[in-house]
Amino acid sequence: MRYTMTHYLFGALPARLGDEMSGQAILLMGIAAGSATLGSTLLAGLTFSAAVGGPLLGAVLDRSRHPGRVLALSLGLYAVGVSLIAWSLGHVPVWLSVVLALTAGFLMPSISGGWSSRLKSFIADEQITRASAIDATTFNIAGLAGPALAGLIAGWLGAHWAVAVLVGLLVAALPMAWALPKHEQQVKKHDTSFLHDVSVGLKIIVTNKSLFRITLLSVVSYMGIGMLWVIYPLIGQNLLGNPGFGGVLASVVSVGALVATAAYAKWPTKHTPDTIAFVTTLILAVAMIVLAFAGNFAVALIAMLIVGLADGPQLAAVFAVRHREAPERSRSQVFTTGASMKITAAAVGAALAGHLSSVSLWATLLVACLVQIVAAVAFLLVRKEQTQDLAASV
Repeated sequence: MRYTMTHYLFGALPARLGDEMSGQAILLMGIAAGSATLGSTLLAGLTFSAAVGGPLLGAVLDRSRHPGRVLALSLGLYAVGVSLIAWSLGHVPVWLSVVLALTAGFLMPSISGGWSSRLKSFIADEQITRASAIDATTFNIAGLAGPALAGLIAGWLGAHWAVAVLVGLLVAALPMAWALPKHEQQVKKHDTSFLHDVSVGLKIIVTNKSLFRITLLSVVSYMGIGMLWVIYPLIGQNLLGNPGFGGVLASVVSVGALVATAAYAKWPTKHTPDTIAFVTTLILAVAMIVLAFAGNFAVALIAMLIVGLADGPQLAAVFAVRHREAPERSRSQVFTTGASMKITAAAVGAALAGHLSSVSLWATLLVACLVQIVAAVAFLLVRKEQTQDLAASV
């Protein structure tokens, strides 16, 4: 079978939809068990270990002759892990449920960076920018539909059924993961140590100028996006008297990202992905300034639509640069390491916003804007001369 973008989407989309459902479903499971704190603790466990697990999973994918099979196994084990978390609540001590969440979270990067890293195994170089944009739309669709679907199913049938549906979506992605093309060249099993491979993704990012610039920009920028996670319900409370309306803002961001990314895939620009990433980061800064001075909910919606219109193409551009610059031997490592760094940055941003918002929501939004400006300035300050590239040595 000749693997195509259609096959890829039939795997990546349900996997990412299931992933977006998992956070909401686990949170709702904790609440159903009688404790919102338990739900948030389980979700934090999943997120924390995902940040650690990315480089480990990337090394395994890069060392495997059949990375698709490794990816399928990771997806299957993640589905089992989420199922065990749901079953454990009320049946085992709470600490054991948290351990299960930490264990399952190690496999989460397979759904983001793991899938995206394999795109170039069947897409020609001249098509990679468009393919990266299409890939990014799966994140947008999943981010829009996943949490809502989990909430609706949990509301109608119970949180356990939301878990059952997301597990079914993960399982549905397994055949397309398994069928991903193998590495073109035979992987040498003992040419480098596993510990070397775990760290090589970060080494490549640091020593390759283009990868370092785009990673620095995306990680710092995503810290600002993480701040928005805390800001959404506060805006809803301040402007409409109900924090629940913050969910509308999050949905508007996802809609804007989906529309912009789809347009970017349909009508590719002549500008380089590096330029697109830089410009969209500046647009994010402008949107957050607009949100800071929003006097009513309509203006806040416009600001969040602008955030989405910038965030979608930015993600697609980051993917395109990684595909362009990362060596085939270590591409999974670059993708999963980058994903782990962004997860960590978002968590830091959310924690920062949590502290700042207790003082001033306006100041929190200005800091979120400043974070985007810092990301753009850092991108410009990185030296343009090509630094040493480790591609040949790894």
